[in-house]
Amino acid sequence: MTEKGFPEKGFTEEGFKGSRVQGVKGLGVFSRTPKPSNPRTLSGYIELRCHSAFSFLSGASLPEDLIERAAALGYPVLALGDRDGVYGAPRFHQAAKRAGLRALVGAAVTLDLRVQGFEGPRVQENAPTLYLLVANRAGYQNLCRLITRTKVRAPKGESVTTREDFEGQTDGLICLAGGADGPLAAALRNPRTLEPLNPLLTRLQRLFPNRLYIDLQRHLDPEEERLNRTLIAVAEHFNIPLVATNDVRHASPSGKPLFDVLTCIRNKTTLDAAGRALLKNAERHLKSPMEMAALFRDLPEAIANTQRIAEQCEFTLADLGYRFPDYPLPPGETPIGYLRALTY
Repeated sequence: MTEKGFPEKGFTEEGFKGSRVQGVKGLGVFSRTPKPSNPRTLSGYIELRCHSAFSFLSGASLPEDLIERAAALGYPVLALGDRDGVYGAPRFHQAAKRAGLRALVGAAVTLDLRVQGFEGPRVQENAPTLYLLVANRAGYQNLCRLITRTKVRAPKGESVTTREDFEGQTDGLICLAGGADGPLAAALRNPRTLEPLNPLLTRLQRLFPNRLYIDLQRHLDPEEERLNRTLIAVAEHFNIPLVATNDVRHASPSGKPLFDVLTCIRNKTTLDAAGRALLKNAERHLKSPMEMAALFRDLPEAIANTQRIAEQCEFTLADLGYRFPDYPLPPGETPIGYLRALTY
């Protein structure tokens, strides 16, 4: 270990310029050979990263549309993780109940992206998000506390989560830290962030012990695949499991034009002038388990881990119920008996 606590052979952000993510020397980033496999044996994929229209201007489909599409594709389970809120979870749960699916709860929380020497707005455009899934009731409570804490102190639409907010609020939560919008990609692209890659991963492993994953996404984009190769090397170096996700933004391919319009509204521009602000293709739709298995046929563990995570997420909104708070009672008293005595 170095005097700063980084691994001597750890990752460095030097050389990661702009949006091009380069390989890391000595860690075999580009030497991984695909593992032969049959996609038909890998059909146990579960989509864990979906955004609905409740991710304001970042998702194009209603929760009911996502569930309808998932049922048609044969999914038994689907997760919804809207940005900075669980607003769509009740409708998502009700639709899943009608369709015979199990609906998992999550959220993509916006991170505080402050840059060294930069004195600007706390919320920057395209700030990274950390994707959290609820495993149990304690996790749901912690997620709601985390979101509430960030909302009450910021103007509408500008809430961000700081590193201090996570302390003591991560039990029962599973973290997916990969993807182009995740904190790892941000640390790799911008070496001036206050959270370089090595200490960031060390801290995430401490906050989410045995509950941290690096998710990979494949949308037929060479730039994204370069990022994936680096994330694979990062996962191997830090012994963090991989998981496949598709970062669903619209239920079917036909939803891409609507998503483009929402993207233009979010960026205050027009379709003609949007340029690279728009997604390159319509690949961020809900794909079948077989299609996702074929996309990740060289990484069967990433497909298998979707099932493992779904099994760990035991909580649904059906388990929420209402629990009355504990009230201090005199010795030998029951709640109803003490209430009666107080009333008289």
